[in-house]
Amino acid sequence: MAFDCGRRTWWERVRIRDAALAAAVVGLLYVPFLNHGRTPIGSLGTYLQSFRFNGPVFAALDQVAPPQLLAGLAVLVGLATATWLRSATPEWSPDLFAWPMAASLLCAPVVFPWYLLCLLPFLMSGSTLLIIIWTVSIIPTYVQWHLRATGRPWGSLPGWVMLLEYGCVAIAAAVIALRRITRPAVQCSTNEVV
Repeated sequence: MAFDCGRRTWWERVRIRDAALAAAVVGLLYVPFLNHGRTPIGSLGTYLQSFRFNGPVFAALDQVAPPQLLAGLAVLVGLATATWLRSATPEWSPDLFAWPMAASLLCAPVVFPWYLLCLLPFLMSGSTLLIIIWTVSIIPTYVQWHLRATGRPWGSLPGWVMLLEYGCVAIAAAVIALRRITRPAVQCSTNEVV
């Protein structure tokens, strides 16, 4: 059987037998840790309930939905981004991995600067320019550790940090969108002159 990596998605390439075997292995690995019929998830519940840092999308939605639902939504946003990119992009490229991970991180309750390090191996093309900008514009969030060292309590980031971090990305996105909108008009007008 030849391996076809054409337009088929990952789950279309996986045999049902192999998926069932993987699920059985994961399930068997959890058996020793079952506690009164509950699946152990470690400190994930505490993390979702208590930890917040530099997650503006999560913070905005946290007012209207429970954190567990929002965490699931962050995963779904990543999966939806991956599915959309796979159907819209004819060839495989590293940015197909960067965008789903970035989309999930954008919706996460905590976005520490080192979380973006997992994206670096996939930032090889101009199509990931916004993620590249984000990996640089997130650096001022380290001011929180400086403030903590000077005796201030841990808390939300200063507004200027959030504005700088996400404002840089938003401005770059607006410039890219504007260039895409105006580029066809410029090309048409130059063709008419010739």
